[in-house]
Amino acid sequence: MGKKVTHCFAVCAYKDSPYLEKCVQSLVKQSIKANIIMVTSTPSPFIEDIAKKYAIPLYVRKGKSDIRDDWNFAYNKAEAEYVTIAHQDDEYNLEYEAELQKMASKYKDISLFI
Repeated sequence: MGKKVTHCFAVCAYKDSPYLEKCVQSLVKQSIKANIIMVTSTPSPFIEDIAKKYAIPLYVRKGKSDIRDDWNFAYNKAEAEYVTIAHQDDEYNLEYEAELQKMASKYKDISLFI
């Protein structure tokens, strides 16, 4: 594999979703270590506890909850060359980070990676 690129999963947490922890687990269990942050505009002890449990930085956006603003906030907080906005009910293949690294080092532009 070529040069490692900077990539971050930005988990968008909304209210107390029963799927949030499974999403986080799929990111924490990546075959190679992934950078992960969590953002929310609906803070709660539930979201805070999951972030703490997995040692994931949590950022709270002030203002009315709005998917566009929440996702833009997540993107801006990620501070990485590549950002995957992870919705709270997404689960990722355990090789996602490894494949992203491989493709990013192989191709000049992977603005969309599935």
